[in-house]
Amino acid sequence: MTKAAITGRPRTPWRPVAVYAVIAALWIMFSDMLAALVARSVGHFTLVEILKGWLFVAATSVLLYALIRRDTAALRRSEALHRTSLESMADALFLIDAQGRIVEANRAVRTMAGLAVEAMPEDIERLIDVLDIRHPDGRRITPDEAPSRRALRGETVREEALQFRRPGGEVLHIQVTASPVAAEEGAEPALAVVVIRDVTALKRLERMRDEFLSVAAHELRTPITTIKGYAQLLDRWTPGGHEPREGKAFKILNHQSDRLSELVQELLEVSRLQLGRLELRRQRFELGGLVGEVIERMRGVSSLHRFVLHQQGPILVDADPDRIEQVLTNLFDNAIKYSPDGGDIEATVGVREGLAVVSVRDQGMGIPRERQGQLFERFYRAHAGLGTDRGGMGIGLHLSEQILQRHGGRIWFESEEGKGSMFAFSLALAEPVHDEQGAHP
Repeated sequence: MTKAAITGRPRTPWRPVAVYAVIAALWIMFSDMLAALVARSVGHFTLVEILKGWLFVAATSVLLYALIRRDTAALRRSEALHRTSLESMADALFLIDAQGRIVEANRAVRTMAGLAVEAMPEDIERLIDVLDIRHPDGRRITPDEAPSRRALRGETVREEALQFRRPGGEVLHIQVTASPVAAEEGAEPALAVVVIRDVTALKRLERMRDEFLSVAAHELRTPITTIKGYAQLLDRWTPGGHEPREGKAFKILNHQSDRLSELVQELLEVSRLQLGRLELRRQRFELGGLVGEVIERMRGVSSLHRFVLHQQGPILVDADPDRIEQVLTNLFDNAIKYSPDGGDIEATVGVREGLAVVSVRDQGMGIPRERQGQLFERFYRAHAGLGTDRGGMGIGLHLSEQILQRHGGRIWFESEEGKGSMFAFSLALAEPVHDEQGAHP
């Protein structure tokens, strides 16, 4: 690769220009002198001057033709290389102009969409209609939501999950990346580059994995329940055991059976989420009361921590109390686990910007900054491999995020290594109940 190609600067043909300048200068300097020596009269001198001009024009035309031909051939080679590169890409790529027209598309676009060249739509709105492009939840995407339109507004869209239906009826899952292209810095984007990757096979494998986790979790529940039941039965038959160590063994069996049951339940919940089988049973309840109940239960889990609840009056929400309790339990469990030296764990329940907000703050070890970006990913453990690792499967926070998203809420955190963490989530407030009898006496 040439230096000009590496730096992105166009290559200037300076050598032909320099040769042309030298020849032109020499011609101008000596042609008149030669004409004066050859011509014997003014008429002859005029004819020689005319001939000299024709020769100069002819030589210049030949040189310009050679330069244009060379540059045209180089341009054609570059275009052919560009086209070959686009056509050889496994991912679909196309360019959209500011009017939403598809100005270029590679072969992978037509192959992925299952469309012939003549059936390929000319604009993005028509493409959305032809392929019935939708969000993963089945909602039809609008033209303004299309990644290409957003890129033309200056936004960079990275790996947005969408799906579409090919003419034969097959549904494909895709990831779309779209970037704006501006002629110069600060200008409005003139084009959008859109890259589409087919992840249908990956989604199929993920579904198979989630099906396996679901089946495995169901199958594990029976033997775990049996082990726990017999451990409790043995403890009732011989309370405390024949020897002190037997009583201790029974307690360990019970505790570890409970722990294993929790892990299996988490796996089961995650698989339900991924397979779309998690149901929400919404009802109206007071959020602060639920937080207080979870805190009372947590006080029996850890004697090293002091639990403090701050509440700004009664706060009613319309949600699934069992699922929200699951989120709260995860947050308090983490606060206890990652503050092993004890200290205060403060919970705050209030209203912020028209939303119910719950926060849980500890004074523990915190999360390293470089490990905070993936905290809500499935099976990710921020302290894995560190001396502060406290085990676990990395499911709790991912599960909590998914539960809250299905409620229309969100979860976020603040953390500094060595200074503790704060996790908070928001939910919509319940609609006020109107007393119809009072309104119509």
